Amino acid sequence: MTVLAVSTFVWVFILIPLLIVWAIGVIDIVRRRDLSTVQTVGWVIVVILFPFLGTAVYWFLRKPTEKEIEQAQEAGADLPERWEGTHRRLPDE
Repeated sequence: MTVLAVSTFVWVFILIPLLIVWAIGVIDIVRRRDLSTVQTVGWVIVVILFPFLGTAVYWFLRKPTEKEIEQAQEAGADLPERWEGTHRRLPDE
């Protein structure tokens, strides 16, 4: 494999996805309404100073908003109890 091929591989499969996750993290921090101004500025500083580690820590510690919790509950309530042709396994089975 040539140096150019390795470089392209690294950009396409590693760096660009990491940059996308980083950008989504910054946008998520700025758009959150449940964070105070101090928390927002603090997270932005952490994510800018430590782009990949800071973003990973933010996503790991991020708590879902009330709206996200409600959406997940509504999505779960719409699911049928049993899917046609499948069997739900219970712990004692």
